[in-house]
Amino acid sequence: MVPSLGWSGVDLFFVLSGFLITGILLRARTSPSYFGSFYARRVLRIFPLYYAVLLLVLVIVPHIAFFSLFDDFWNPGAKRQGIWYWLYLSNLKVALAGAWQHQLLDITWSLSIEEHFYLLWPLAVRRCSERTLIAICAATAAGALALRVALLAAGAPTVAIYALTPCRLDTLATGAAIAIAAARPGGLDALARPARRLLPIALIAFLGCFAWVRLHMPPIEGARGWQAATVKELSFTTHPAILTAGFSLLCVVYGALLVSVLTAPAGAWRARAFEAPWLRRLGKYSYGVYLLHLIAAYALVQFLPPGRYPQHFLIVQLLFWALAFAGSYGLARLSWAVLEEPMLRLKRYFPYVL
Repeated sequence: MVPSLGWSGVDLFFVLSGFLITGILLRARTSPSYFGSFYARRVLRIFPLYYAVLLLVLVIVPHIAFFSLFDDFWNPGAKRQGIWYWLYLSNLKVALAGAWQHQLLDITWSLSIEEHFYLLWPLAVRRCSERTLIAICAATAAGALALRVALLAAGAPTVAIYALTPCRLDTLATGAAIAIAAARPGGLDALARPARRLLPIALIAFLGCFAWVRLHMPPIEGARGWQAATVKELSFTTHPAILTAGFSLLCVVYGALLVSVLTAPAGAWRARAFEAPWLRRLGKYSYGVYLLHLIAAYALVQFLPPGRYPQHFLIVQLLFWALAFAGSYGLARLSWAVLEEPMLRLKRYFPYVL
């Protein structure tokens, strides 16, 4: 059940990423070091931990006999083509295969989309006016929905529609459009009231879609192991209703939530809720938590398999996920101290010259 509660966090991540990256690019687009500084700073933030995980999972672990069970993380029939992961093309590999390939590394599909966004969007921000950028965002969002519908009609594998970059750009475009609006005179004030009205409507519509899909999904049967059970638990995310209306509604939900929080009066509950110190700390280490959580969960399941104690299933499940989160957070803190923060200090050599 836990995986089904947090899967849409990727869509929130895309909206926030589109907003934050576009804001950075807009502020720096007159800089002579615009491209060099942007890409150097992104490399320092993203690459070290990403490639450290790839080195561990694809290079070191397979040569250690104790970890021979890691071979099980390659799905049957999947070829060991690590080059797709090294080049940030894992989402394309998944789409071409029509199935998830590596249970530890397939989470990198979202990071691949991010990297593709980084390649194209800085050029558009540098060259285009704000009015043109808004038009591009609107066309991108509409095009992503149209492409998902067209691919479904053509009988494309649903997992390909879920993971392909063009199919998921509407969330990034939503965040980018909000950043562009925030940079204009008056900021987001004009969007504040519509956002507050749209948020509950879109949220209710999405939850209705979500509930309808879950009620009409066939029962989960024959899952072998916790990894297989997790995949089956998340199978509803590739239902046609989620792939089409569901994803578009999430754009509205998270976009409206972002505007609502950004325009909240000082001291308002929605501002305080998202400024909580514990939430800020989690955000600081969230990249490490995302990349390392499956490794932590895999290590934990060797000692506490969720299905070993059926008479205490709920308690064991809660304990398992609590320990898995604690382990993920601990690894992320370690990664931050040993790898990420030292690399981020190097950003001082790549400032935006304004």
